Amino acid sequence: MKHKTKLLIIGFLILISCSEKSEFLEDCECEKIDLKNGIVVNGKENRYSVVLPDSSWNPEITDIGLSAGTFDDSSFKYFGINEMGKAKPWMSLDEQQKDVERKYDVIESGVSDMLQKKSIWNLVEEKFNTIPIIGLYVTVEHPTDDLFYTVNLAVSKNKYGKKELCELENIIKSFKMN
Repeated sequence: MKHKTKLLIIGFLILISCSEKSEFLEDCECEKIDLKNGIVVNGKENRYSVVLPDSSWNPEITDIGLSAGTFDDSSFKYFGINEMGKAKPWMSLDEQQKDVERKYDVIESGVSDMLQKKSIWNLVEEKFNTIPIIGLYVTVEHPTDDLFYTVNLAVSKNKYGKKELCELENIIKSFKMN
């Protein structure tokens, strides 16, 4: 009996040591995806890059951003980047947050440091066709150009949830402006 208890405690400690707290989501710990062997994808004109887990994410570069994901019949994991010009006058973080809350069903929100700048993030609930999804959106300002980026992860709620977003958030953290 003592050996089983010791094994149980050791197993629990290993599980805890593998988990990391989400940098965005409240009350969420997970084992984050390792991107060491991922693929680097550069956006239009190489203005930004991101690391995706592998080529099965089928990245597609567009004039306004990037989209990638893994899909099956009724569920998906998605990553996207939208590049946009800043509106004049540019809104403060508080104004940006209020604007997001007017437009979307925000579950959680906060402020994070992305590329040495304060950025708002929002966990929102939406529908894609008929599939309910939750998405993590982070707004990142370009430090010198009049551009900003919305970097987002989304998962279908019928199969996934906050834990899967937590596991994938290293993709958001891999976002770099070149």
